[in-house]
Amino acid sequence: MPDEIRNKIEAILFSCGRKISIDEIAKLSGLSKNVVRNKLVELQNVYSSDEFSMMIHDEGELWKMTVKEKYMSLVRSIVAETELPKAILETLAVIAWKAPILQSDVVKLRNNKAYEHVGELETAGFIIKERLGRSYKLKLAQKFFNYFDVDNIKALRKDLDKKVEKKD
Repeated sequence: MPDEIRNKIEAILFSCGRKISIDEIAKLSGLSKNVVRNKLVELQNVYSSDEFSMMIHDEGELWKMTVKEKYMSLVRSIVAETELPKAILETLAVIAWKAPILQSDVVKLRNNKAYEHVGELETAGFIIKERLGRSYKLKLAQKFFNYFDVDNIKALRKDLDKKVEKKD
């Protein structure tokens, strides 16, 4: 007989695609926080087996289902293409390359649509906008580093430099 509670929590983690709190999972599933916490640990143990390409990752009260590092290269391009439209992804690439950068400079490099892109990227949690004079300073948010599996901006720039060299 299937474990309906475990299946509910697994479905929420799979569908969410981001870190989610135990409180949110409990609310969505109609379960107590203790039941959710116990089932998350159980799921984490199940997915630690080599027979799964996925894993359950936790950071205290936040949990996420993600692809194991071994399979990340297979899905990296798919995830980026399906969740962010190309134009917005290109604007994010400019911000990542030059960060921190003024919004006005991003608009000069891209076009006036960059204002919309910046708004969507901020709403999605990929960037942080801080007022600076008559413009905004744009910085990368932690979600950017988690989403693209990059530890820090130096590692990102080093990786981008390698890719540019390969194209030349």
